[in-house]
Amino acid sequence: MVTKSNKGNSKAYAGWSTLNKKDALLSVRDGLRRYNLDNSLLSLNSRRFNLEDGDTQWRIRSNGKPLCNIVIRANRKGGVKLAYELPEQVTKEIRQSIEHIAKQLHDHLKICVDVDNNIGTHWEIPGVPHKVKKRIEWSKAWDEIKEYRRSCKHSGYKPKLADIIDFFIYADKDSPLFSESTLQKLIQAGEEGKLDNIKSYRTYR
Repeated sequence: MVTKSNKGNSKAYAGWSTLNKKDALLSVRDGLRRYNLDNSLLSLNSRRFNLEDGDTQWRIRSNGKPLCNIVIRANRKGGVKLAYELPEQVTKEIRQSIEHIAKQLHDHLKICVDVDNNIGTHWEIPGVPHKVKKRIEWSKAWDEIKEYRRSCKHSGYKPKLADIIDFFIYADKDSPLFSESTLQKLIQAGEEGKLDNIKSYRTYR
């Protein structure tokens, strides 16, 4: 089969170098299910295979005939790559017809991965730092704040911003220090759910 992928717009793949393969596989699985429901006339059927080279492949058939393979490949330097492969033993006319559908499916799955993991077209999150390292720091800090709030709640106390600032001042030496204004932004982002999908970044280093 012939492998196809989109590399034209580097911004469209921002953050893919931080993506955990396990999270990408979940997004593709769910994305295939949604695409099949939304495009019932294609009668898509998919089977997943774990290849010897470490790639994960879904073999897609439409109305009983081969359409394409969807491939998730882990990169050596981190992150993953999403590609599609067209069958080789088909006529030129059939290839042109199925390539359009295969590309649509690929683009749909990429958007699913982007949305689920706040990367690519969803890399820009208002109110959240652009750099991966800072996003990891914010995500970890938000987890610590939630745990601190829970412990205070058990004691019958609702912590104020000043308490949270002191919490980080006297926390473990590995914990970064945040200014009052940064903590306010961090807490707001956390409460708005903007730090919920940073799990992939935190396995990247």
